Amino acid sequence: MIYGALALTLLTMVVSCKKETQTQSSVSKDTLATVMPKDSTVAPKTDSAATTAVSENIITKNVGKYPHDIKFFEDKNITERLKKLVGSQYDEMVKYFDVTSPISSEHNVYKLTGCKQHDCPGYSTKIYYDSKNDNLNVSIDNNGKISDFNEKGKIAGTEALNE
Repeated sequence: MIYGALALTLLTMVVSCKKETQTQSSVSKDTLATVMPKDSTVAPKTDSAATTAVSENIITKNVGKYPHDIKFFEDKNITERLKKLVGSQYDEMVKYFDVTSPISSEHNVYKLTGCKQHDCPGYSTKIYYDSKNDNLNVSIDNNGKISDFNEKGKIAGTEALNE
């Protein structure tokens, strides 16, 4: 008998909560509404050819955050581009991207850094992204041997990010 009363009370609470959330909607049933996820972006339409488009992606949306906090290497678009760019060095780069710094930016150029835990001078990676030109650059320092990979040419202005 007690279990029956408890179940009835619980059911009443669930039903009342559902009713309450349904009445909080500000969109009438006669209106066609489109709900977009919070991380979706819509670029405004412009007729001006002079407008410079800035590409948005996991890098540009997460300035100040650490790469592992945003699961950087799980982003399909970025990983495909990085694999194509650095080729056979991709797995080693990801493996040693342990000690990281937050994503930084200066004049639409973004920087991510990561290095081998307990051996940053032995293996470190810098990833640069130019959002105006949608261009990735990667620089891998493996025991003093630096390998540079440029997707669409070397990104200018990375010096400010290295200070």
